[in-house]
Order: sequence, then C-alpha cells, then structure tokens
Amino acid sequence: MTVIDSKQVGKLREMTGAALMDCKRALQEAGGDIEAAVDILRKKGLKNADKRAGRKAGAGRVHSVVSPDGKRGAMLLMTSETDFVPPTDDFKSLLERVTQLAFERKIDNAAALLEQNLGGAPVSEALKALTGKCGENVEAPTVAYLEVAQGAVGGYIHHDLKTAGFAAISTSAPAEKAQEFLKDLGMHIVFSRPQALDRSQIPAEAIERERAVYAGSDEVQSKPEERRAKIVEGKLEKFFGSVALLEQPWFKDDKSTVKRKLAEALGADAKVTGFALFVVGA
Repeated sequence: MTVIDSKQVGKLREMTGAALMDCKRALQEAGGDIEAAVDILRKKGLKNADKRAGRKAGAGRVHSVVSPDGKRGAMLLMTSETDFVPPTDDFKSLLERVTQLAFERKIDNAAALLEQNLGGAPVSEALKALTGKCGENVEAPTVAYLEVAQGAVGGYIHHDLKTAGFAAISTSAPAEKAQEFLKDLGMHIVFSRPQALDRSQIPAEAIERERAVYAGSDEVQSKPEERRAKIVEGKLEKFFGSVALLEQPWFKDDKSTVKRKLAEALGADAKVTGFALFVVGA
C-alpha cells in the first residue's frame, strides 16, 4: 500500500475541501497521485450529489450584476437545504461567478444557464460539485437578464438576501431618478408578488378559470340573474389588480397604482419592459 503523508492529505484537502479521511482514502486509491485523487473525490462527490438531488431547498441567496451604465443586468437565486451553506465562501463564490456568467452571456432561462460552460464544465456540474462538497443539494432555480436601450435596469434585494425584485424601465428621465424608482419598484415586487406585467400577459385559461369560479360562487348565484355578469366582471377587475404589476395598488400608497406612480416619477413615456421576482423556498 502506498504510504500517504500528512502534507499530501493537507494539500488535497486545501484543493477540494473534502474531509481529511476522504482525502487520505482517495490518495491511497490513486497511489499518491494528487490529480487522480482529485478526480476520485470529484466522482464520489458527483455521485453523492446525484443522490441529494431533489431534496427541498429551503435556504439560499440572491445576487445581481448591473452594467456601469445601468442599462443591463442579471440577477440569480442559488439555493441550498439549510442556512449553514449560503454564508460559506464556496457558495458565495459560485453564486457570484454564475451570476456574472448570466450577465455576460445574456442568459434569462435557468435551463439554458445550467448548460453554460464555467471553467471547463457546465454550470450544472459546478453545482453538483458544490453539492458533493457541502453535503446539501445546491441549485440555481431562478435567473433573469434584462436590458434597455434607453432607461435603467435595477431593483431591490432584501437585507437577508433571500427575496428580491428586479425590473427594467424604458424612460428618458435621468438615470439617477430611474434607479431610485427601480429600488422602490423592486420593494413593491417583493411585497405584492405580481404574476404578470399587465393583464395581457395573464393566460386566457387562467382568466376563464377565475371567471368560472366567480360565476359559480354562492355570492354571485344569490344575486338576480341580470346582475350576475356585471358582478363577475367587477371581481375579475379586482383579480387583475392583484396579479398584474402595473395595475396593482402601489405598496406605499394603496390609493394609487404602479402605473400611475411610474408616470408621476419618470414621465408619461416611462414603461416597465420586464420584471422578475426572486423568493427562496417559493
């Protein structure tokens, strides 16, 4: 059997972060070859990662990258099973690297992001490697990339780094004013959790489902038949106001709407061109 000294074990541990006994066993299996031992640990880590896949991710962090001119940006949510993992250097480093990758390559789809090359391997493999190393399932379920020709991209990340609102606004207003409003808009998105930008983006089947529920409710059925259709339409208006971002009551003033506050802050030409909500555990 190859004799493995403590310096070799220490070096492998420093390179991989694996437990000391795991490092020693890998070196013995590799005949003292450090690089081969790294591969052995990686294979074992990936095997363990596959076993952990599907475990509920109840913790995580959000990170964003915005261009110096404020006209494009990316935001990413990376999750783990417990709050012990996100504060680690390994987790934070990978979160920052993958967010930067999404920003540089303009990735706005989580599935596409997993296929991107990061340091010679797909992002999915980097997540598996971290899963094997930390012993918890690590995923990157939500990513957004937004860009405007004129205006600004930005938002708000809550102080616990677990929820965030991200948006893009097309406007001729000064960049500082746009960024100021974007921070408030990000807070609104976190608070009100919109499902669509406006009612035109709500699927027709979702609207019809709501209509059918209202029409068949005891409340509506108890009214005279000639009034029922109008009551149902009124309830649908309230539904749109609860899920469509631009129609939602402004979180700081429920007598106004997001659309109205946007015009007041940045002018009638201002438009929200996209948004994203990030929530750990959602």
